Amino acid sequence: MATANKQKKNTAEIHAGDGATLDAVVLAESTGQVSHRDIGQITVTDIDGITINRTKSGISPFVPILKTPTYSQNSGTQSGFAVEIEDPGSETGYKHVGNVSKNYLLLSNEEVRDLAVEIAVQSGLPFKESRIFWDGSRFCHIVDFLETEEITPGDEVGLSLITRSSYDKSWRYESALMGKRFVCDNGALSGEFFARVSFKHLASQGTSGVGPDDGPKEESWKEIVRQGMSVIDQAPDNLDRFVTGLRALKSAEMTDVRLREVWRSIPTVGDSIKGQIMSRYVQHEEPTLFGLFNAGTWLFSHREKMTAADFSNNDVFSSAMLGYAFEHLN
Repeated sequence: MATANKQKKNTAEIHAGDGATLDAVVLAESTGQVSHRDIGQITVTDIDGITINRTKSGISPFVPILKTPTYSQNSGTQSGFAVEIEDPGSETGYKHVGNVSKNYLLLSNEEVRDLAVEIAVQSGLPFKESRIFWDGSRFCHIVDFLETEEITPGDEVGLSLITRSSYDKSWRYESALMGKRFVCDNGALSGEFFARVSFKHLASQGTSGVGPDDGPKEESWKEIVRQGMSVIDQAPDNLDRFVTGLRALKSAEMTDVRLREVWRSIPTVGDSIKGQIMSRYVQHEEPTLFGLFNAGTWLFSHREKMTAADFSNNDVFSSAMLGYAFEHLN
């Protein structure tokens, strides 16, 4: 991989929000070492290139979180659990973000981020943390691997590790590789083409790692993710295949026949979303299937308020476009 193979890998310390440290790969360049920034010290109320904070009061993604029992007002019977995070701006010092059941597997954002960095470190590939999205309930963390290939001169693509989770049951836990076009920061999710681990936030009561409720045991969820993402060792092959597919789309001039064929392959993406993709395509993209691919991945990667549907649609759209490239263009 031309870009990063020319640079020397070193290790440096990366700091978590509470001052804990992990080893992280950095690059030694002619201009000096480039190391990861201490996310715990970033002003999370601003879009600073890493953290996108959509909370009204600028609550850090790494404040402590609690799962506390709730009781019926009249009978005093326990009725469930409340999920609360520290909020210095509130009267009580805490903000309520959701109600969950007893077996809800509460994963702190700090744990989620630390495991993502650990997986990236274990890959042996140079990387950087590129983005955190946080709206008070939903958390998304992206690591960019720095080995890239060019589709055309100056148009580099690579792989990223995206991890998402939530405190209010709106997102299940997911850790996945995705393709990324760096010139526009577009991410392409595809369970068909890239590795993925996903499960509900429900702690299994059984003896196995994952129970019938599709959730892991509380003490084993990290190991399940580590094992599932061990296929990150195959990232260079994933990247080569991704680039091959994009080059095929790049060389495919848009025609009415091709557009109709691609459109029929994404029936679960609604007409409104398809209209937004076409609007982006005709206004900003080149008249090829690669242009259509970029229109869709741009739309799903740059929402001001990301939803679970954006991730699902990204997966369906990217898988369909790459699948079309290998089935019809090679």
